[in-house]
Amino acid sequence: MASGQDPLQAALKRAMDRAAGALPPVSPAMRFELKRKVLHVVVAVIAIPLLLLLPVGVVLSLGVAGIVVITLVWAIEQRLVEGHPRLAPLHKPLENVLRATRRPTENYPWSPVLYTAALLLIALAHVKLGLSWAIAFAAFAILGLGDAASALVGVAYGRRKLPWNRRKSLEGTMAGFVAGAMAGLVMAGIPFAFAGVVMPPPFFGIVLAGAAAGALAETIPRVEDNLVVPLASALVMFALASALALPLP
Repeated sequence: MASGQDPLQAALKRAMDRAAGALPPVSPAMRFELKRKVLHVVVAVIAIPLLLLLPVGVVLSLGVAGIVVITLVWAIEQRLVEGHPRLAPLHKPLENVLRATRRPTENYPWSPVLYTAALLLIALAHVKLGLSWAIAFAAFAILGLGDAASALVGVAYGRRKLPWNRRKSLEGTMAGFVAGAMAGLVMAGIPFAFAGVVMPPPFFGIVLAGAAAGALAETIPRVEDNLVVPLASALVMFALASALALPLP
């Protein structure tokens, strides 16, 4: 034992080392996807209480401001604009996040920008088209958690490649559907709880259909899943809810 080391700390360290040794090794691809998806989940979870507590116009302004900040950080990184010294404490952490979650083939950080844009489009659909918050929140959850589960399970356990997209697997797609459906039902329940009404049984099937649409949209080749997943799921849920004339909060 090292001189002066507390016996309890030494015992805890040995236990942690044994536990870490028992875990399967994590590949660099898995670590990369985990960083990206943790960020996605955090943004989706933050967006929901903001939409409930703040006026939609304020939320939309915050989303646009987020896109502007991401673009500014990228522009400073690329030496396209000169960074002000006062921005340095804020710029460096954001630059590190963008670098850690940006795919090697990307230059401009399209992923977080389109992710934010998808949330803004769904919020606008609530204002302009009457899209219910229950459907909007379910779509957020399908994007934030369903897409995350699809990527992580696909990287770790994906074996059966899909015929139309060899970069995607059946295991990842099924994980995305299950996680999206479960998260969608939980998040969609929040507006029902705020409104003091019970979720109608047909809405369970609507969320399942939305999760399936999102999981399938994520497998389309050469598209940005951060944009198509929530829009596809929201469109399918909106169409089914309209066809059934369900009153939704």
